[in-house]
Amino acid sequence: VAHQIGAAAEYALFSGSHDTLGKLADAARQSDPTIVAVTVFDASGKQVAHSGAAPQHRLPLLDAPHVFKGEQVTAVQTPVFQAILPLQDELSDSRPPPGQKIVGHVAVEIARGALETRKREMLEITLAIMLGGLLLASWLSLRIAHGVLTTLDSAQMALRRQMETAELLARTDALTGLANRRAFDEAAQLEIQRAQRYGTPLTLVMADLDHFKAINDTYGHDVGDAVLQEFARILSASVRTVDLVGRWGGEEFAILMPGTDLPEATQAAERMRRQVEQAELCIEEKTCHYTASFGVAAYRADMPTLASLLGRADMALYRAKRLGRNRVEVG
Repeated sequence: VAHQIGAAAEYALFSGSHDTLGKLADAARQSDPTIVAVTVFDASGKQVAHSGAAPQHRLPLLDAPHVFKGEQVTAVQTPVFQAILPLQDELSDSRPPPGQKIVGHVAVEIARGALETRKREMLEITLAIMLGGLLLASWLSLRIAHGVLTTLDSAQMALRRQMETAELLARTDALTGLANRRAFDEAAQLEIQRAQRYGTPLTLVMADLDHFKAINDTYGHDVGDAVLQEFARILSASVRTVDLVGRWGGEEFAILMPGTDLPEATQAAERMRRQVEQAELCIEEKTCHYTASFGVAAYRADMPTLASLLGRADMALYRAKRLGRNRVEVG
């Protein structure tokens, strides 16, 4: 639970958004009746958000029991590391790669009785997994005894490699190397579910090259492809590693920004617009300047679908086109 809250709180701690942290703590406590209190601390150990019982003004000792309303309560804390992987899963290994920065801590106080119940459940699951492993080992031994396992493993490995290669090709845009529409759509659906669950902000930026047909007609399709590749590079270099840039189709691109509110995403889009405007692409003594228009929209709980988010971002993008291009509009 603490790891899940920490993953959701990473950007809010990074940006200092105490209101978001408070809402996150409230949502986490209300979602689980066994949680007595949730407290969030910054990297210095200062309390920045709390929900539940009397607030902790300092980091509690790990697994430190106390009594609350006649019931044993255990305080569990976990550090929050600055995300460095795209769309980092909150259930992944909490150990940071070397040099990863701690941006805060999350302390969860949970009823000890409920905790003991969970421990028993985990023990039962572990025993079941061990039993399954023993059964699997016995089955593999029989296969080896019949001289079939080696051939089967080789065939399975070759098939797995082919499937992984095909999956990668099916999810990657061949020209730019970015996520294609299918991969972007799947990631966006997951991030919307995460925003619904934790109440964290999520924004979508749609970007479209201005007068791209004229670029192709003037300089040729080879230069047009180079412009698309350079545009993709600028977008990728302008966002965090937890953000996702994808080619939506043609000269239109999409940027998914988890944990980022509308003002922050609008500022990021404006930075990208300026960088594109200032870019100069030189190919075979041809110098090409180009611009792009951007539409920004934030996830809303009352319009919780990806189609709604895309629709509002597209409307903002089209408005930017109508108002003269080379600008950022909000939907």
